[in-house]
Amino acid sequence: MFGSNIRLRYFLRDLAFIIVGSVFLGLGLVLFLIPNKIVIGGVAGISIVLHYLIRTPTGLTMLAINLPLLFTGLKYQGKGFLVRTLIAMVLISFFTDLFAINLHFPALTHNLMLTTLYGGLLIGVGLGFIFKGDASAGGGTILAKVISQNTRFKTGQVLFVLDLVVISFAAAAFKNVELALWGFITIFISSQLLDLILTGKPYAKTAYILTNQALHIGPRLREELGRNATVLQAHSFDNRNQREIMLVVVDPGQILRLRDLVSTEDPSASIIIMDTREIFGQGF
Repeated sequence: MFGSNIRLRYFLRDLAFIIVGSVFLGLGLVLFLIPNKIVIGGVAGISIVLHYLIRTPTGLTMLAINLPLLFTGLKYQGKGFLVRTLIAMVLISFFTDLFAINLHFPALTHNLMLTTLYGGLLIGVGLGFIFKGDASAGGGTILAKVISQNTRFKTGQVLFVLDLVVISFAAAAFKNVELALWGFITIFISSQLLDLILTGKPYAKTAYILTNQALHIGPRLREELGRNATVLQAHSFDNRNQREIMLVVVDPGQILRLRDLVSTEDPSASIIIMDTREIFGQGF
């Protein structure tokens, strides 16, 4: 019962992060990016272009594209992560169309520099909160993860190529290269703020977990985070007490969830977290 209450509390906290992040994302799209045709790559960028080409609601289009991409990641992500990501996708689409169609929020500016700056800030804050809720904001990230798992390319490299394709498509559709260039700046601003919110986001994080509850922690890592851990046998130098060290690599946005998971199973466990910038092979 106690463990269930803790899990519920963590889920509600994650849900609050996702809701706040979805509101910020919706505001960034509706107040700045959509009315000024600034495309930021990914599913949101495709949806903005389609909004102008065939007059479809941006939020609904994002959801229609995201759902199939979400299901492609079933094999590669934990169930909890996919559920939270589904919630995030629905909420982002809901708030975007709510602000644009139902509440008729107007564009705050048509100055492209201000649009790029403040739109990027809102998008970055929104993504930061959603990642802190252990979720993803779009199917593009999941698609990049799937591709990276089956090729030698890193997730960040695949995401960059996907964003480049989307922004190039927008430049051709709008017949305006300048808008595409502003879009790249928006992506840069949002990514920098996202890194700041997540306290510095390298490629990945490596965690060393010193615990006596590896048999309980391991299955939850696999089920909830979609990660497998390597268990090493160790002992202290002074008293030779035997202890297990779990080595696991996670995304920076999963660190908070990892801490909660480990502390739930073993409050006396110690965790050492290190930045990891390159990973070779298919084990990640």
